Amino acid sequence: MDQDPEILDLHREWNSLQPLPSEHEKRLWQKLRLEWNYHSNHIEGNTLTYGETELLLLHDQTHGSHDIREYVEMKAHDLGIDHLRKLAGDDERDLSETDIRDLNKIILKEPFWKPTITADGQPTRKQIIPGEYKSTPNNVRTATGEIFEFAAPNEVPARMRELVGWLSAQMRDPSSRIAAVAAKLHHDFVLIHPFDDGNGRVARMLVNYLLLRSGYPPIIIPTEDKMAYLAALRLADAGDLEELSRFLRKRIHDSLEMAVRAAKGENIAEPSDIEKQIAIFVRSQEPHREKVQPKSKEAIKKLYENGLEDLIVRAQEKMKVFDPLFLNSALTCDPRGPAGNKSPMSAFQTQMGGGFKDFNHFHLTFSYTGYRGEARTRFDSQVALQIRFEPSDYKISVGNKALVQKLYTEPVLSDERAMIIEKLLKVVFDDIRAKSATK
Repeated sequence: MDQDPEILDLHREWNSLQPLPSEHEKRLWQKLRLEWNYHSNHIEGNTLTYGETELLLLHDQTHGSHDIREYVEMKAHDLGIDHLRKLAGDDERDLSETDIRDLNKIILKEPFWKPTITADGQPTRKQIIPGEYKSTPNNVRTATGEIFEFAAPNEVPARMRELVGWLSAQMRDPSSRIAAVAAKLHHDFVLIHPFDDGNGRVARMLVNYLLLRSGYPPIIIPTEDKMAYLAALRLADAGDLEELSRFLRKRIHDSLEMAVRAAKGENIAEPSDIEKQIAIFVRSQEPHREKVQPKSKEAIKKLYENGLEDLIVRAQEKMKVFDPLFLNSALTCDPRGPAGNKSPMSAFQTQMGGGFKDFNHFHLTFSYTGYRGEARTRFDSQVALQIRFEPSDYKISVGNKALVQKLYTEPVLSDERAMIIEKLLKVVFDDIRAKSATK
């Protein structure tokens, strides 16, 4: 069977490593067995945790307060996997309808009653007979309220014969692509929906029969990917199998990668959920990390030339609007400039010189003393424009309220400069109105 290009190399490497040393094969199959049982059943609503699944299947012990049927179906599914591996290993014959019915019989184990609804929407219940094709319709109501119809009961035997015949032909066709065949096999089986229960689990088993028989490790469809999995199936319902094929191709690739690591004796433990989230986040930040530059004389000089100088000059000019209201006004810089020179630009440029290593901040304080307007008592007012230079970014605040925090590669923009100056004006104006008799 011709392979999809992106997994061809991995498949060749996997084949080249056969047979696996017994300890590596045991380790790989134990992991695959647990994950296959846990995720396939969890997708269908089984509530056993991964740890409880491991305890049950490896140590035959139960834990938790789950319904007894959940423990039974987990163990039955495990027997189904074992039976499937034997079927896949028998290359003397093709898969038959009877084999598929046996798989359903094994995983459901014994007859049981299942809640359902009648055609007119009334609640009822139905006896499920494992391994028997459905005798009444098992259509479902979609999220939009419509009825999705599977194959009618009288159509099932013929369509199942057609499906197993098609599968046998595909497995002998050297031009077939494994993911595309798996997608069609899965979806066609689901469209038939031959059994009253267990169709999803059997569909995933059939995909893994195809893979095992074709020399691949089985795939796992993680319960975390359930929504993407179901969405791909819905697209297939609409006639587009490509998304389901792409979804399964990714699972085949992941399974091959893990199997190759196991064959080489490498670690195959899955990262924890938080480790996966961190890895995804780190990858998402790669383009951003390239923009991050550490604090340096050159970085601050460029910021000064690309906005900070304009901010300081314009703030100094705009804040003069309050001078007529006070006896005195003053502008002080911290750090200070050269003795006798009160220019903020001179103070800033001085810090860019020999004392740069201690250049962690630049503050401009606008002070007004002796209010001259109508007021119950004389009062003063002041506001500070604060610029802090951190190791990897800078922050601009007014009155200890941060307004801008950016990387050194990101200049303070004209609208941001206008917003900062407006905040300076508002702080002093609000203070004046609060302290004076003028409202």
